[in-house]
Amino acid sequence: MNKENQIEVGLKSETGELYMLNKKQRILLREVLSKTLESAAGQAFVAERFGAGGLELTKNLLKELGGEIKNPKEEKAKPGA
Repeated sequence: MNKENQIEVGLKSETGELYMLNKKQRILLREVLSKTLESAAGQAFVAERFGAGGLELTKNLLKELGGEIKNPKEEKAKPGA
């Protein structure tokens, strides 16, 4: 295992706490953020919960984690709805 894989990344919360993320946690967070931003419903949730700046913050965090931002998928109507 090389040294880069052993390094943990620190994230600072709004309260000033510092969180350390290991490689598996970064991968998980990157995938969750990516899937959230792929859907219009996910983007709407982030904007509603964290305001307009929250969506931009989410995009920036994903970029910093090495993820890519894809275009939102169209939400399909469920049959019988």
